[in-house]
Amino acid sequence: MIRDALTEDSILPLLRDLRIRWRVRAYGSIVSTNDTAKWLAGSGAPEGTLVVAETQTGGRGRRGNAWESPPGGLWFSFVVRPHLPPDRASGLCVVAAVSVARTVIDFAGLSARIKWPNDVFVGGRKLAGVMVMSAAEGALVVGVGINANVPELELPAPAWYEATSVQRETGESCDRAALLARVLAEFESRYFAYRGPDHEGLMEEWRELSLVIGEAVTATVGDETVHGTVFGIEEDGGIVLRLADGSHRKVLPTSDVTLSVRK
Repeated sequence: MIRDALTEDSILPLLRDLRIRWRVRAYGSIVSTNDTAKWLAGSGAPEGTLVVAETQTGGRGRRGNAWESPPGGLWFSFVVRPHLPPDRASGLCVVAAVSVARTVIDFAGLSARIKWPNDVFVGGRKLAGVMVMSAAEGALVVGVGINANVPELELPAPAWYEATSVQRETGESCDRAALLARVLAEFESRYFAYRGPDHEGLMEEWRELSLVIGEAVTATVGDETVHGTVFGIEEDGGIVLRLADGSHRKVLPTSDVTLSVRK
């Protein structure tokens, strides 16, 4: 087992060559890295403010679902100030999900895939989740949770999915600080590309990594249920469904949306 305490001293040297000036706040136990990062953003924290915790006591995912955060995982959130119109800011969920999936593939050597809009799966089991939330003054908070060195017996066991970890899949512990640095490096390159005029490559990367492209799905949007086949994804992170009558319906990655693949 690698004893790799996540501290400012262990993380910051790995980030010095990156484009964003990262500022690290590391905690042992915290209620929620998302909540702390959001509060910091509201207090004027600059882009690159990074909150990392060994455990969270009140971590939350989309739709307010509890996110279990046992020791050995990688739980972090960071502030960005992308200066994007609201209809494109939601696409940062795609940027973050692709970045995490690509890290899992290249860093850990695992075959990762993305379940829209924000989950990363390996072998049919959930390894990581991503969440993007609005903060004050145009800032956004990107939250990431990765089951890194979580032993199999300590993995979360919710009703709707089976979880896994890097340690479970590879049989070895990983260097969590290095894993974190790799995620941020992957995010940076895609983040600046997404803010620029040419980001079709990012959408294509998502399509290649997607678990839902071409699949028959059921989307629940608030109180409405929509059945269709996933036809594509647009730059704001919304997926396009082809309905039974041949028409198309766009579904945005909002907090009240769930998506399931029909068997």
